[in-house]
Amino acid sequence: MKNKIYKLYLLGIMLIQISAIAQTGKLTEEQRLAFDKVYFKAMKEKMQGSYDDAELTFREAIILDKENANVYYQIAEINFAKKRVKEAVKFSQMAVQLNPNNIWYNNLLAELYKSNRAYEKSADLYLEMYNKLTPELNYLYEAATNYFYVNKFSKSIKILDKIEKIIGPKEEVIIKKEQVYLQANKINKAIFEVERLIKNYPTDLKYKGMLADLYLSKKDDQKANEIYNEILRQDPENGYANIALSEYYQSKKENEFAYSYLKKAIASPDLEIKYKIQILVPFVSPEVIGDKRKQAYELIDIFKNAHKAESSATMLKGDLLAQDNRFEEARTEYRETAKLDASNITIWQQVLYCDQELNDNMGLLADCDSALELFPTEPMFYNYKAMVSLQEKQYEKAIDAALKGVEFVVDNDKLKVQFLSIAADAAHYAKKHHLVDSIYDQALLIDPNSAYALNNYAYFLCLRKVNLERADSMSYLSLQLEPNSASYLDTYGWILYQKKEYQKAKSYIEQSLKISPKSGEVLDHYGDILYQLGEKENAVESWKKAKENNATGEFLEEKIKQGKLIEK
Repeated sequence: MKNKIYKLYLLGIMLIQISAIAQTGKLTEEQRLAFDKVYFKAMKEKMQGSYDDAELTFREAIILDKENANVYYQIAEINFAKKRVKEAVKFSQMAVQLNPNNIWYNNLLAELYKSNRAYEKSADLYLEMYNKLTPELNYLYEAATNYFYVNKFSKSIKILDKIEKIIGPKEEVIIKKEQVYLQANKINKAIFEVERLIKNYPTDLKYKGMLADLYLSKKDDQKANEIYNEILRQDPENGYANIALSEYYQSKKENEFAYSYLKKAIASPDLEIKYKIQILVPFVSPEVIGDKRKQAYELIDIFKNAHKAESSATMLKGDLLAQDNRFEEARTEYRETAKLDASNITIWQQVLYCDQELNDNMGLLADCDSALELFPTEPMFYNYKAMVSLQEKQYEKAIDAALKGVEFVVDNDKLKVQFLSIAADAAHYAKKHHLVDSIYDQALLIDPNSAYALNNYAYFLCLRKVNLERADSMSYLSLQLEPNSASYLDTYGWILYQKKEYQKAKSYIEQSLKISPKSGEVLDHYGDILYQLGEKENAVESWKKAKENNATGEFLEEKIKQGKLIEK
Protein backbone atom coordinates (compact mmCIF):
# COMPACT_ATOMS: atom_id res chain seq x y z
CA MET A 1 0.00 0.00 0.00
CA LYS A 2 2.84 2.38 0.91
CA ASN A 3 4.62 1.60 -2.39
CA LYS A 4 1.42 2.33 -4.29
CA ILE A 5 1.01 5.71 -2.57
CA TYR A 6 4.68 6.54 -3.23
CA LYS A 7 4.32 5.66 -6.93
CA LEU A 8 1.24 7.87 -7.19
CA TYR A 9 3.19 10.70 -5.52
CA LEU A 10 6.04 10.30 -8.02
CA LEU A 11 3.51 10.21 -10.86
CA GLY A 12 2.09 13.51 -9.59
CA ILE A 13 5.57 15.04 -9.50
CA MET A 14 6.24 13.84 -13.04
CA LEU A 15 2.95 15.30 -14.26
CA ILE A 16 3.83 18.65 -12.71
CA GLN A 17 7.26 18.53 -14.32
CA ILE A 18 5.79 17.68 -17.72
CA SER A 19 3.28 20.49 -17.21
CA ALA A 20 6.14 22.89 -16.52
CA ILE A 21 7.98 21.86 -19.66
CA ALA A 22 4.80 22.07 -21.73
CA GLN A 23 4.38 25.69 -20.72
CA THR A 24 7.68 26.60 -22.34
CA GLY A 25 6.23 26.49 -25.85
CA LYS A 26 6.93 30.20 -26.40
CA LEU A 27 10.61 29.64 -25.75
CA THR A 28 13.22 28.95 -28.40
CA GLU A 29 14.94 25.58 -28.32
CA GLU A 30 17.99 27.13 -26.67
CA GLN A 31 15.86 28.91 -24.07
CA ARG A 32 13.88 25.74 -23.38
CA LEU A 33 17.04 23.72 -22.76
CA ALA A 34 18.38 26.40 -20.40
CA PHE A 35 15.04 26.51 -18.54
CA ASP A 36 14.87 22.69 -18.24
CA LYS A 37 18.36 22.53 -16.78
CA VAL A 38 17.54 25.11 -14.10
CA TYR A 39 14.07 23.68 -13.42
CA PHE A 40 15.22 20.09 -12.90
CA LYS A 41 18.06 21.26 -10.68
CA ALA A 42 15.52 23.11 -8.52
CA MET A 43 13.23 20.05 -8.37
CA LYS A 44 16.12 17.88 -7.23
CA GLU A 45 17.03 20.36 -4.49
CA LYS A 46 13.40 20.51 -3.36
CA MET A 47 13.03 16.73 -3.19
CA GLN A 48 16.24 16.55 -1.15
CA GLY A 49 14.77 19.03 1.34
CA SER A 50 17.18 21.85 0.45
CA TYR A 51 14.36 24.40 0.37
CA ASP A 52 16.46 27.57 0.46
CA ASP A 53 18.61 26.42 -2.46
CA ALA A 54 15.55 25.18 -4.35
CA GLU A 55 13.74 28.50 -3.97
CA LEU A 56 16.72 30.45 -5.30
CA THR A 57 17.02 28.09 -8.27
CA PHE A 58 13.28 28.30 -9.04
CA ARG A 59 13.57 32.08 -8.97
CA GLU A 60 16.31 31.73 -11.65
CA ALA A 61 13.81 29.69 -13.66
CA ILE A 62 11.28 32.56 -13.46
CA ILE A 63 13.82 34.83 -15.11
CA LEU A 64 14.01 32.34 -18.01
CA ASP A 65 10.21 31.89 -18.25
CA LYS A 66 8.07 34.46 -16.43
CA GLU A 67 4.79 32.80 -17.51
CA ASN A 68 5.49 29.29 -16.21
CA ALA A 69 2.75 28.73 -13.63
CA ASN A 70 4.34 25.60 -12.24
CA VAL A 71 7.46 27.43 -11.08
CA TYR A 72 5.32 29.83 -9.04
CA TYR A 73 3.48 26.81 -7.64
CA GLN A 74 6.76 25.16 -6.59
CA ILE A 75 7.95 28.34 -4.83
CA ALA A 76 4.56 28.57 -3.08
CA GLU A 77 4.90 24.99 -1.83
CA ILE A 78 8.41 25.66 -0.53
CA ASN A 79 7.29 28.79 1.35
CA PHE A 80 4.32 26.89 2.79
CA ALA A 81 6.71 24.21 4.06
CA LYS A 82 8.86 26.98 5.59
CA LYS A 83 5.72 28.43 7.26
CA ARG A 84 6.00 31.68 5.30
CA VAL A 85 2.32 31.64 4.48
CA LYS A 86 1.93 35.19 3.16
CA GLU A 87 4.78 34.67 0.70
CA ALA A 88 3.31 31.30 -0.28
CA VAL A 89 -0.08 32.93 -0.97
CA LYS A 90 1.51 35.49 -3.29
CA PHE A 91 3.22 32.87 -5.46
CA SER A 92 0.22 30.52 -5.35
CA GLN A 93 -2.03 33.32 -6.64
CA MET A 94 0.39 33.86 -9.54
CA ALA A 95 0.23 30.14 -10.40
CA VAL A 96 -3.60 30.16 -10.43
CA GLN A 97 -3.69 33.41 -12.40
CA LEU A 98 -1.47 31.88 -15.10
CA ASN A 99 -3.30 28.53 -15.11
CA PRO A 100 -6.75 28.93 -13.52
CA ASN A 101 -7.94 25.43 -14.44
CA ASN A 102 -5.17 23.49 -12.70
CA ILE A 103 -6.71 21.66 -9.73
CA TRP A 104 -3.35 21.31 -7.93
CA TYR A 105 -2.75 25.04 -8.00
CA ASN A 106 -6.25 25.84 -6.81
CA ASN A 107 -6.07 23.25 -4.05
CA LEU A 108 -2.87 24.75 -2.69
CA LEU A 109 -4.23 28.29 -2.80
CA ALA A 110 -7.44 27.29 -1.00
CA GLU A 111 -5.40 25.54 1.69
CA LEU A 112 -3.11 28.56 2.03
CA TYR A 113 -6.06 30.92 2.42
CA LYS A 114 -7.34 28.69 5.22
CA SER A 115 -3.92 28.53 6.91
CA ASN A 116 -3.75 32.33 6.75
CA ARG A 117 -7.25 32.55 8.26
CA ALA A 118 -8.66 34.07 5.07
CA TYR A 119 -11.58 31.70 5.49
CA GLU A 120 -14.03 33.44 3.19
CA LYS A 121 -11.54 33.48 0.30
CA SER A 122 -10.85 29.81 0.95
CA ALA A 123 -14.57 29.00 0.95
CA ASP A 124 -15.18 30.95 -2.26
CA LEU A 125 -12.33 29.15 -3.99
CA TYR A 126 -13.46 25.69 -2.86
CA LEU A 127 -16.95 26.46 -4.14
CA GLU A 128 -15.53 27.66 -7.45
CA MET A 129 -13.41 24.51 -7.74
CA TYR A 130 -16.51 22.37 -7.16
CA ASN A 131 -18.60 24.24 -9.73
CA LYS A 132 -15.96 24.77 -12.42
CA LEU A 133 -13.24 22.15 -12.06
CA THR A 134 -14.14 18.94 -10.19
CA PRO A 135 -17.43 18.16 -8.38
CA GLU A 136 -15.53 16.80 -5.36
CA LEU A 137 -17.87 16.57 -2.35
CA ASN A 138 -15.04 17.42 0.04
CA TYR A 139 -14.81 20.88 -1.57
CA LEU A 140 -18.38 21.55 -0.48
CA TYR A 141 -17.60 20.42 3.09
CA GLU A 142 -14.56 22.69 3.14
CA ALA A 143 -16.57 25.63 1.81
CA ALA A 144 -19.34 25.13 4.37
CA THR A 145 -16.81 24.89 7.23
CA ASN A 146 -14.87 27.97 6.17
CA TYR A 147 -18.01 30.08 5.78
CA PHE A 148 -18.96 28.93 9.30
CA TYR A 149 -15.63 30.22 10.65
CA VAL A 150 -16.44 33.77 9.45
CA ASN A 151 -20.08 33.65 10.60
CA LYS A 152 -21.45 33.39 7.06
CA PHE A 153 -24.08 31.05 8.41
CA SER A 154 -26.63 31.30 5.61
CA LYS A 155 -23.98 30.43 3.02
CA SER A 156 -22.82 27.51 5.15
CA ILE A 157 -26.38 26.17 5.50
CA LYS A 158 -27.04 26.57 1.78
CA ILE A 159 -24.02 24.41 0.96
CA LEU A 160 -24.94 21.80 3.59
CA ASP A 161 -28.43 21.64 2.07
CA LYS A 162 -26.79 20.99 -1.29
CA ILE A 163 -24.68 18.20 0.20
CA GLU A 164 -27.78 16.65 1.75
CA LYS A 165 -29.54 16.65 -1.62
CA ILE A 166 -26.60 14.74 -3.07
CA ILE A 167 -26.01 12.12 -0.35
CA GLY A 168 -29.26 12.18 1.62
CA PRO A 169 -29.93 13.02 5.30
CA LYS A 170 -26.68 11.67 6.65
CA GLU A 171 -25.80 12.00 10.32
CA GLU A 172 -22.67 14.10 9.86
CA VAL A 173 -24.46 16.65 7.65
CA ILE A 174 -27.40 17.13 10.03
CA ILE A 175 -25.00 17.53 12.97
CA LYS A 176 -23.09 20.21 11.09
CA LYS A 177 -26.33 22.05 10.32
CA GLU A 178 -27.32 21.89 13.98
CA GLN A 179 -23.96 23.37 14.95
CA VAL A 180 -24.32 26.19 12.43
CA TYR A 181 -27.83 27.08 13.62
CA LEU A 182 -26.69 26.95 17.23
CA GLN A 183 -23.79 29.31 16.51
CA ALA A 184 -26.17 31.58 14.63
CA ASN A 185 -28.40 31.58 17.75
CA LYS A 186 -31.27 30.04 15.79
CA ILE A 187 -32.20 27.60 18.52
CA ASN A 188 -35.53 26.49 17.03
CA LYS A 189 -33.87 25.52 13.75
CA ALA A 190 -31.16 23.70 15.68
CA ILE A 191 -33.90 21.85 17.57
CA PHE A 192 -35.54 20.92 14.26
CA GLU A 193 -32.28 19.38 13.01
CA VAL A 194 -31.76 17.39 16.23
CA GLU A 195 -35.34 16.13 16.03
CA ARG A 196 -34.49 14.88 12.54
CA LEU A 197 -31.50 13.04 14.01
CA ILE A 198 -33.73 11.44 16.66
CA LYS A 199 -36.18 10.37 13.97
CA ASN A 200 -33.45 8.87 11.79
CA TYR A 201 -31.48 7.34 14.69
CA PRO A 202 -34.11 6.57 17.38
CA THR A 203 -31.89 4.22 19.43
CA ASP A 204 -29.04 6.71 19.84
CA LEU A 205 -29.86 8.46 23.12
CA LYS A 206 -27.12 11.04 22.77
CA TYR A 207 -29.32 12.95 20.32
CA LYS A 208 -32.09 13.14 22.90
CA GLY A 209 -29.47 14.51 25.27
CA MET A 210 -28.54 17.13 22.66
CA LEU A 211 -32.21 18.05 22.32
CA ALA A 212 -32.59 18.44 26.09
CA ASP A 213 -29.50 20.65 26.17
CA LEU A 214 -30.99 22.87 23.46
CA TYR A 215 -34.18 23.30 25.48
CA LEU A 216 -32.06 24.24 28.49
CA SER A 217 -30.38 26.92 26.37
CA LYS A 218 -33.91 28.22 25.63
CA LYS A 219 -34.55 28.35 29.40
CA ASP A 220 -37.26 25.72 28.90
CA ASP A 221 -36.26 23.63 31.92
CA GLN A 222 -39.53 21.72 32.04
CA LYS A 223 -39.20 20.41 28.47
CA ALA A 224 -35.55 19.58 29.04
CA ASN A 225 -36.35 17.60 32.17
CA GLU A 226 -39.10 15.71 30.37
CA ILE A 227 -36.55 14.61 27.80
CA TYR A 228 -33.90 13.70 30.40
CA ASN A 229 -36.46 11.58 32.28
CA GLU A 230 -37.48 9.97 29.01
CA ILE A 231 -33.82 9.05 28.47
CA LEU A 232 -33.62 7.57 31.98
CA ARG A 233 -36.74 5.46 31.33
CA GLN A 234 -34.93 3.95 28.38
CA ASP A 235 -31.53 3.84 30.10
CA PRO A 236 -31.66 4.33 33.90
CA GLU A 237 -27.85 4.40 34.13
CA ASN A 238 -27.38 7.12 31.53
CA GLY A 239 -24.70 9.31 33.07
CA TYR A 240 -25.34 12.48 31.11
CA ALA A 241 -29.05 12.51 31.87
CA ASN A 242 -28.38 11.90 35.57
CA ILE A 243 -25.79 14.65 35.79
CA ALA A 244 -28.04 17.06 33.93
CA LEU A 245 -30.89 16.40 36.36
CA SER A 246 -28.49 16.74 39.29
CA GLU A 247 -27.42 20.17 38.05
CA TYR A 248 -31.04 21.15 37.49
CA TYR A 249 -32.12 20.26 41.03
CA GLN A 250 -29.00 21.88 42.42
CA SER A 251 -30.01 25.13 40.72
CA LYS A 252 -33.42 24.79 42.39
CA LYS A 253 -31.75 24.24 45.82
CA GLU A 254 -33.37 20.79 46.00
CA ASN A 255 -30.18 19.26 47.35
CA GLU A 256 -31.43 15.77 48.17
CA PHE A 257 -32.72 15.21 44.62
CA ALA A 258 -29.54 16.75 43.21
CA TYR A 259 -27.35 14.43 45.27
CA SER A 260 -29.36 11.30 44.42
CA TYR A 261 -28.91 11.95 40.68
CA LEU A 262 -25.26 12.84 41.20
CA LYS A 263 -24.58 9.45 42.80
CA LYS A 264 -26.21 7.71 39.83
CA ALA A 265 -24.11 9.78 37.44
CA ILE A 266 -20.86 8.87 39.21
CA ALA A 267 -21.85 5.18 39.18
CA SER A 268 -22.79 5.31 35.50
CA PRO A 269 -20.49 3.31 33.19
CA ASP A 270 -21.07 5.61 30.21
CA LEU A 271 -20.12 8.96 31.79
CA GLU A 272 -16.51 9.74 30.85
CA ILE A 273 -13.99 9.24 33.64
CA LYS A 274 -12.37 12.64 33.06
CA TYR A 275 -15.80 14.28 33.46
CA LYS A 276 -16.38 12.41 36.73
CA ILE A 277 -13.00 13.57 38.00
CA GLN A 278 -13.91 17.19 37.18
CA ILE A 279 -17.05 16.73 39.27
CA LEU A 280 -15.26 15.08 42.20
CA VAL A 281 -12.16 17.28 42.49
CA PRO A 282 -14.03 20.19 44.19
CA PHE A 283 -15.21 17.72 46.86
CA VAL A 284 -11.56 16.94 47.73
CA SER A 285 -10.83 20.21 49.50
CA PRO A 286 -10.17 21.11 53.14
CA GLU A 287 -12.97 23.66 52.83
CA VAL A 288 -15.52 20.88 52.26
CA ILE A 289 -16.83 19.99 55.72
CA GLY A 290 -19.82 18.45 57.49
CA ASP A 291 -22.37 16.63 55.33
CA LYS A 292 -20.48 17.61 52.19
CA ARG A 293 -17.42 15.82 53.59
CA LYS A 294 -19.45 12.66 54.11
CA GLN A 295 -20.76 12.99 50.57
CA ALA A 296 -17.20 13.33 49.30
CA TYR A 297 -16.23 9.98 50.81
CA GLU A 298 -19.40 8.32 49.52
CA LEU A 299 -19.03 9.68 45.99
CA ILE A 300 -15.37 8.68 45.76
CA ASP A 301 -16.21 5.18 46.99
CA ILE A 302 -18.90 4.96 44.29
CA PHE A 303 -16.33 6.10 41.74
CA LYS A 304 -13.85 3.49 42.97
CA ASN A 305 -16.41 0.70 42.73
CA ALA A 306 -17.40 1.77 39.22
CA HIS A 307 -13.79 1.93 38.00
CA LYS A 308 -11.70 -0.53 40.00
CA ALA A 309 -8.70 -0.23 37.71
CA GLU A 310 -8.73 3.58 37.63
CA SER A 311 -5.79 5.11 39.52
CA SER A 312 -7.43 8.53 39.87
CA ALA A 313 -10.12 6.97 42.09
CA THR A 314 -7.67 5.72 44.70
CA MET A 315 -5.62 8.91 44.35
CA LEU A 316 -8.65 11.05 45.21
CA LYS A 317 -9.48 8.81 48.18
CA GLY A 318 -5.90 9.10 49.39
CA ASP A 319 -5.99 12.90 49.09
CA LEU A 320 -9.22 13.06 51.07
CA LEU A 321 -7.84 10.84 53.86
CA ALA A 322 -4.56 12.77 54.00
CA GLN A 323 -6.45 16.03 54.43
CA ASP A 324 -8.21 14.45 57.42
CA ASN A 325 -4.82 13.35 58.87
CA ARG A 326 -5.75 9.70 58.37
CA PHE A 327 -2.27 9.00 57.04
CA GLU A 328 -2.23 5.23 57.53
CA GLU A 329 -5.36 4.81 55.42
CA ALA A 330 -4.19 7.46 52.96
CA ARG A 331 -0.90 5.62 52.45
CA THR A 332 -2.80 2.41 51.74
CA GLU A 333 -4.77 4.20 49.01
CA TYR A 334 -1.64 5.83 47.55
CA ARG A 335 0.19 2.50 47.49
CA GLU A 336 -2.78 0.98 45.70
CA THR A 337 -2.65 3.89 43.25
CA ALA A 338 1.04 3.20 42.64
CA LYS A 339 0.18 -0.41 41.71
CA LEU A 340 -2.33 0.88 39.16
CA ASP A 341 -0.13 3.68 37.82
CA ALA A 342 3.42 3.20 39.04
CA SER A 343 4.81 5.68 36.52
CA ASN A 344 3.09 8.67 38.16
CA ILE A 345 5.79 10.37 40.22
CA THR A 346 3.26 12.47 42.18
CA ILE A 347 1.79 9.31 43.71
CA TRP A 348 5.18 8.29 45.09
CA GLN A 349 5.64 11.77 46.55
CA GLN A 350 2.35 11.31 48.41
CA VAL A 351 3.38 7.87 49.68
CA LEU A 352 6.59 9.32 51.11
CA TYR A 353 4.69 12.25 52.59
CA CYS A 354 2.50 9.79 54.52
CA ASP A 355 5.57 7.83 55.63
CA GLN A 356 6.98 11.05 57.07
CA GLU A 357 3.76 12.00 58.84
CA LEU A 358 3.60 8.51 60.36
CA ASN A 359 7.25 8.74 61.45
CA ASP A 360 7.73 5.42 59.70
CA ASN A 361 11.35 5.66 58.65
CA MET A 362 11.64 1.99 57.71
CA GLY A 363 8.53 2.26 55.56
CA LEU A 364 9.92 5.42 53.98
CA LEU A 365 13.21 3.74 53.13
CA ALA A 366 11.40 0.79 51.55
CA ASP A 367 9.14 3.12 49.55
CA CYS A 368 12.18 5.17 48.45
CA ASP A 369 13.76 2.01 47.07
CA SER A 370 10.54 1.17 45.19
CA ALA A 371 10.36 4.70 43.78
CA LEU A 372 14.02 4.64 42.74
CA GLU A 373 13.49 1.43 40.79
CA LEU A 374 11.03 3.38 38.64
CA PHE A 375 12.75 6.79 38.76
CA PRO A 376 16.49 6.08 39.08
CA THR A 377 17.44 9.63 38.08
CA GLU A 378 15.05 11.51 40.39
CA PRO A 379 17.08 13.46 43.03
CA MET A 380 14.10 13.90 45.37
CA PHE A 381 13.98 10.18 46.21
CA TYR A 382 17.72 10.01 46.86
CA ASN A 383 17.32 13.02 49.14
CA TYR A 384 14.60 11.30 51.19
CA LYS A 385 16.64 8.10 51.40
CA ALA A 386 19.85 9.88 52.40
CA MET A 387 18.22 11.98 55.14
CA VAL A 388 16.29 9.10 56.69
CA SER A 389 19.27 6.74 56.50
CA LEU A 390 21.26 9.38 58.41
CA GLN A 391 18.50 9.62 61.04
CA GLU A 392 18.49 5.82 61.39
CA LYS A 393 22.29 5.78 61.77
CA GLN A 394 22.65 3.78 58.55
CA TYR A 395 25.61 5.92 57.62
CA GLU A 396 26.94 3.94 54.67
CA LYS A 397 23.49 3.96 53.03
CA ALA A 398 23.19 7.71 53.68
CA ILE A 399 26.57 8.39 52.05
CA ASP A 400 25.77 6.17 49.07
CA ALA A 401 22.29 7.70 48.48
CA ALA A 402 23.52 11.29 48.84
CA LEU A 403 26.51 10.88 46.50
CA LYS A 404 24.38 9.09 43.91
CA GLY A 405 21.62 11.68 44.14
CA VAL A 406 23.94 14.64 43.61
CA GLU A 407 24.91 13.21 40.21
CA PHE A 408 21.36 13.80 38.94
CA VAL A 409 20.95 17.37 40.19
CA VAL A 410 20.86 19.88 37.33
CA ASP A 411 21.11 23.67 37.70
CA ASN A 412 20.44 23.65 41.44
CA ASP A 413 23.57 24.42 43.47
CA LYS A 414 21.61 24.68 46.71
CA LEU A 415 20.36 21.10 46.34
CA LYS A 416 23.83 19.86 45.40
CA VAL A 417 25.25 21.35 48.59
CA GLN A 418 22.41 19.81 50.59
CA PHE A 419 23.23 16.34 49.21
CA LEU A 420 26.95 16.78 49.88
CA SER A 421 26.26 18.04 53.40
CA ILE A 422 24.20 14.92 54.21
CA ALA A 423 26.99 12.72 52.84
CA ALA A 424 29.64 14.58 54.86
CA ASP A 425 27.58 14.45 58.06
CA ALA A 426 27.08 10.70 57.62
CA ALA A 427 30.80 10.27 56.95
CA HIS A 428 31.56 12.09 60.21
CA TYR A 429 29.42 9.70 62.23
CA ALA A 430 30.97 6.78 60.33
CA LYS A 431 34.38 8.19 61.43
CA LYS A 432 35.51 8.61 57.82
CA HIS A 433 37.18 11.93 58.54
CA HIS A 434 39.10 12.27 55.26
CA LEU A 435 35.82 11.77 53.40
CA VAL A 436 34.16 14.45 55.55
CA ASP A 437 36.83 16.98 54.62
CA SER A 438 36.88 16.17 50.89
CA ILE A 439 33.07 16.27 50.58
CA TYR A 440 32.70 19.54 52.50
CA ASP A 441 35.56 21.04 50.46
CA GLN A 442 33.58 20.10 47.33
CA ALA A 443 30.38 21.60 48.75
CA LEU A 444 32.10 24.91 49.55
CA LEU A 445 33.56 25.08 46.05
CA ILE A 446 29.99 25.00 44.77
CA ASP A 447 28.70 27.51 47.34
CA PRO A 448 31.33 29.23 49.52
CA ASN A 449 28.51 30.94 51.46
CA SER A 450 26.54 27.87 52.52
CA ALA A 451 26.06 28.63 56.22
CA TYR A 452 25.10 25.02 56.99
CA ALA A 453 28.20 23.55 55.31
CA LEU A 454 30.47 26.15 56.90
CA ASN A 455 29.08 25.48 60.39
CA ASN A 456 29.09 21.68 60.24
CA TYR A 457 32.53 21.46 58.66
CA ALA A 458 33.90 23.82 61.32
CA TYR A 459 32.22 21.86 64.13
CA PHE A 460 33.59 18.52 62.93
CA LEU A 461 37.11 19.96 62.71
CA CYS A 462 36.64 21.34 66.23
CA LEU A 463 35.55 17.96 67.63
CA ARG A 464 38.66 16.39 66.09
CA LYS A 465 40.73 19.34 67.44
CA VAL A 466 42.41 19.83 64.07
CA ASN A 467 42.81 22.86 61.81
CA LEU A 468 41.16 25.10 64.42
CA GLU A 469 42.11 28.32 62.67
CA ARG A 470 40.23 27.27 59.53
CA ALA A 471 37.34 26.08 61.70
CA ASP A 472 37.32 29.53 63.38
CA SER A 473 37.16 31.42 60.08
CA MET A 474 34.42 29.16 58.63
CA SER A 475 32.31 29.31 61.78
CA TYR A 476 32.71 33.08 62.00
CA LEU A 477 31.54 33.42 58.37
CA SER A 478 28.50 31.24 59.07
CA LEU A 479 27.56 33.65 61.88
CA GLN A 480 27.86 36.61 59.54
CA LEU A 481 25.41 34.86 57.26
CA GLU A 482 23.00 33.74 60.03
CA PRO A 483 23.78 35.68 63.23
CA ASN A 484 20.74 34.44 65.17
CA SER A 485 21.35 30.72 64.83
CA ALA A 486 21.71 29.11 68.28
CA SER A 487 23.54 26.16 66.72
CA TYR A 488 26.05 28.35 64.88
CA LEU A 489 26.71 30.44 68.01
CA ASP A 490 27.36 27.22 69.95
CA THR A 491 29.79 26.00 67.27
CA TYR A 492 31.78 29.22 67.36
CA GLY A 493 31.79 29.23 71.15
CA TRP A 494 33.05 25.65 71.26
CA ILE A 495 35.83 26.41 68.74
CA LEU A 496 36.94 29.29 70.99
CA TYR A 497 36.86 26.84 73.92
CA GLN A 498 39.17 24.46 72.07
CA LYS A 499 41.46 27.44 71.42
CA LYS A 500 41.37 28.10 75.21
CA GLU A 501 39.71 31.51 74.73
CA TYR A 502 37.29 30.72 77.59
CA GLN A 503 35.86 34.15 78.36
CA LYS A 504 35.10 34.83 74.73
CA ALA A 505 33.68 31.32 74.37
CA LYS A 506 31.36 31.95 77.33
CA SER A 507 29.93 35.05 75.62
CA TYR A 508 28.93 33.13 72.46
CA ILE A 509 27.53 30.14 74.37
CA GLU A 510 25.39 32.49 76.49
CA GLN A 511 24.05 34.09 73.29
CA SER A 512 23.15 30.61 72.08
CA LEU A 513 21.35 29.81 75.33
CA LYS A 514 19.29 32.99 75.11
CA ILE A 515 17.87 31.70 71.83
CA SER A 516 17.67 28.00 72.83
CA PRO A 517 17.78 27.79 76.67
CA LYS A 518 16.92 24.06 76.82
CA SER A 519 19.57 22.72 74.46
CA GLY A 520 21.23 19.87 76.33
CA GLU A 521 24.38 19.97 74.20
CA VAL A 522 24.86 23.74 74.64
CA LEU A 523 24.28 23.47 78.43
CA ASP A 524 26.93 20.74 78.56
CA HIS A 525 29.37 22.98 76.69
CA TYR A 526 28.50 25.88 79.00
CA GLY A 527 29.32 23.77 82.06
CA ASP A 528 32.76 22.92 80.66
CA ILE A 529 33.49 26.60 79.97
CA LEU A 530 32.35 27.64 83.47
CA TYR A 531 34.59 24.99 85.00
CA GLN A 532 37.59 26.29 83.08
CA LEU A 533 36.75 29.78 84.33
CA GLY A 534 36.77 28.56 87.92
CA GLU A 535 32.96 28.60 88.41
CA LYS A 536 32.82 24.95 89.51
CA GLU A 537 29.43 25.01 91.29
CA ASN A 538 27.79 26.77 88.35
CA ALA A 539 29.45 24.28 86.03
CA VAL A 540 27.90 21.33 87.88
CA GLU A 541 24.49 23.06 87.81
CA SER A 542 24.80 23.51 84.05
CA TRP A 543 25.76 19.85 83.57
CA LYS A 544 22.70 18.78 85.59
CA LYS A 545 20.46 20.96 83.41
CA ALA A 546 22.10 19.41 80.35
CA LYS A 547 21.17 15.94 81.62
CA GLU A 548 17.58 17.06 82.33
CA ASN A 549 17.43 18.21 78.69
CA ASN A 550 18.59 14.87 77.27
CA ALA A 551 22.23 15.75 76.59
CA THR A 552 24.31 12.75 75.51
CA GLY A 553 27.83 13.94 76.26
CA GLU A 554 30.31 11.09 76.70
CA PHE A 555 31.46 12.07 80.21
CA LEU A 556 28.37 13.97 81.40
CA GLU A 557 27.31 11.50 84.13
CA GLU A 558 30.86 11.27 85.45
CA LYS A 559 31.29 15.07 85.46
CA ILE A 560 28.16 15.47 87.57
CA LYS A 561 29.15 12.62 89.88
CA GLN A 562 32.72 13.80 90.45
CA GLY A 563 31.98 17.51 90.21
CA LYS A 564 34.85 18.11 87.88
CA LEU A 565 35.66 18.39 84.20
CA ILE A 566 36.61 15.16 82.43
CA GLU A 567 37.96 15.23 78.89
CA LYS A 568 39.78 12.89 76.54
